[in-house]
Amino acid sequence: MLQLSVTTRHTNAPASELHALAERELQKVQRFFQGPLRADVVFSEERGFKHVEVRLHANGQELIAKEKGESFLQALNQVAEILIRQLRKLKTRRSAR
Repeated sequence: MLQLSVTTRHTNAPASELHALAERELQKVQRFFQGPLRADVVFSEERGFKHVEVRLHANGQELIAKEKGESFLQALNQVAEILIRQLRKLKTRRSAR
């Protein structure tokens, strides 16, 4: 189950669209982890770039990924890939114990 919190800063993009975009992209991350996930997503705009920061809370661990791009979708895709890599690394560390 994915709990999602979305914050927008310095952007005119509709929050409801950004929430739907974040939910859709972070479902990819959900597939790599069994159990509850909580994600805090911050969308912001600065100097023409779109910034996305995600703090993912999973089983007491906090994974953080930040990216910027020309669109929120591009930045969010990159953040999702980073989080998937971090979750895989976390799983291999836990299984090695």
